[in-house]
Amino acid sequence: MKNDKVPGLFSYVVEHDAGFAPHPFGSYCTLAHCKFSRNGKARNIVELAGVEDWILGTGGASTRSAGHGKIVYAMKVTEKMTLAEYQKDKRFVKRRDNFQCDRMTERFVLISEQFYYFGKSNVELGKKFSELEKRGPKFKNRFDSKLILDFTEWIQKNFKTGIHGKSCEGTKIKCKCKTICSK
Repeated sequence: MKNDKVPGLFSYVVEHDAGFAPHPFGSYCTLAHCKFSRNGKARNIVELAGVEDWILGTGGASTRSAGHGKIVYAMKVTEKMTLAEYQKDKRFVKRRDNFQCDRMTERFVLISEQFYYFGKSNVELGKKFSELEKRGPKFKNRFDSKLILDFTEWIQKNFKTGIHGKSCEGTKIKCKCKTICSK
């Protein structure tokens, strides 16, 4: 029997894109150290999204990002685990975003084998999908089912999975993201 459930879609601004969060290298794109609940109460994307849901990261106003109206990346969540599980998983031990952190069993990692990373390649979201863009902090996830299906069909039809461009900050940027592990 076919699953007719429409996946969810979570959209947020990738304020600074250094190839760390999201981390689109190897056969996986991961979101481990961004968009998590900082206080353990207000749940964020990594707590709320599940397998089969889509994450859309769009550019922001910062010069460290792709700019408004641009797609930094989109990924279909194919796996979800805790940071503690992620750190021990042999597939991910050498990844740049895999390090010891506080609250390892309370925080999650979203993993995708079906991702489209554009970085600074200037792929436009376009007028048809402009409603999906989130501007400012937090995230957006209340979208019409048809809009979600149209977007996911469009991206899968027009792009191959994988990396289509370099990160907005380049690959030599040293990310200070480890500071986000503190409570």
